[in-house]
Amino acid sequence: MSMERLSVIEAAERMGVSDQFLRIGLQQEKFPFGTAIKLSDYRWTYYINSAAFEKFMNGELLCSSQ
Repeated sequence: MSMERLSVIEAAERMGVSDQFLRIGLQQEKFPFGTAIKLSDYRWTYYINSAAFEKFMNGELLCSSQ
């Protein structure tokens, strides 16, 4: 699997959602293609794996049902 990254803004645009929506979803572990790491009380960093994102967009990787 490729380790190439996508930015939150690029992924959100492709999904048709706001970048804030995607950030919160990653923070709450709602999406299977990336993660959010809390660095401090008000700072987060995000990682979106491009290969996993493509699978998600093609319906090959589903969201958690929780």
